[in-house]
Amino acid sequence: MDRLTDVRYWEERWWNKIRPSRLRLYRDFDYETIRLLRRAAGPEAVRILELGAGGSRVLPYLAAKFGYRVYGADFSPRGCDLLRANLALAGAKGNVVCEDLFQPSLKPEQFDLVFSCGLIEHFEDMRAAIEQHLRLLRPGGRAVLIVPNLQGLQGRIWKRLAPPLWERHRVFGPGDLDKVLRSLGLREVKSGYLGSFFLQLGLDSDWTGLQRWPKLVQRAAHNAVRLANTGVSLCFRVLPARPHSRMFSTGFFAWGRKPER
Repeated sequence: MDRLTDVRYWEERWWNKIRPSRLRLYRDFDYETIRLLRRAAGPEAVRILELGAGGSRVLPYLAAKFGYRVYGADFSPRGCDLLRANLALAGAKGNVVCEDLFQPSLKPEQFDLVFSCGLIEHFEDMRAAIEQHLRLLRPGGRAVLIVPNLQGLQGRIWKRLAPPLWERHRVFGPGDLDKVLRSLGLREVKSGYLGSFFLQLGLDSDWTGLQRWPKLVQRAAHNAVRLANTGVSLCFRVLPARPHSRMFSTGFFAWGRKPER
C-alpha cells in the first residue's frame, strides 16, 4: 500500500512535539466534529473505534462525556502513548492498539461506529483505506470520515508556503468521498464541509516558503493567525449561524451506514 507518510514522519515531526491535552470545544471545528460523531453514532452506539487515533483528543472526550467504550488504533508508538496519556488526563478508559491499518489484529464487524480524522488522505489508494474502516464495522453501523479541506484557502497557503506538507496529502472534496462511499455499498450517505474558519501557518521545516521570511516576521505571522483563529472560532461558537464553505472550512466529512445482512 503506497503511503504519503510513514511512521518516522509522525514520530519525529508530530507526536514528539505535542504534550498530553484535553479537548476544549472553543474551536468551531472541534465542536462540530463532536456534534457530527454524536449524530452518526445515534442513541444505541456503545463501541466506537478511531483509526489513525495517535494523539487523539476526540476519543477521550467521547469516552469521558458520553460513556462510550472506545478503541483507538495507530501505527505510531509515540502516537499511541500520547493517546493513552490523553485518556488518563480526561479520566477516561479506553483500549489502544498499536498496529498498521492494513495488518489489523482487531476482529471484524465488532464496532457500532468507526471513524477517522485526517487519515485516508495520506494514502494513494483512498478506497482501500476506507474498506478497512468498513471491515471493522458491524452491519447497520456507521462509518464517519473527516478530512482536511485543501480545496479552499488553507490548501492555497500550504501549496505556496509548505510544499512538503502539501505533497503528503491527496486533495479531494466531499463530493468525491460521497461517491466512494456509495460505490462501496453504504446507505444513507451524507457529506459536507465542517467548521467555519481556520488557517494555519507553521514554523517547522515543512514550511519551506515561510522559512525564507525573517525569523521575527515568521513568528509574528504565526501568532497573528493563531489569534485570528481563536477570535473567529469563538464568535462562531456563540452565533446561531455557522457557515460551512469550500473556501474557509477546516475540513469536510462523509458518513454512511453499512447495510444489514
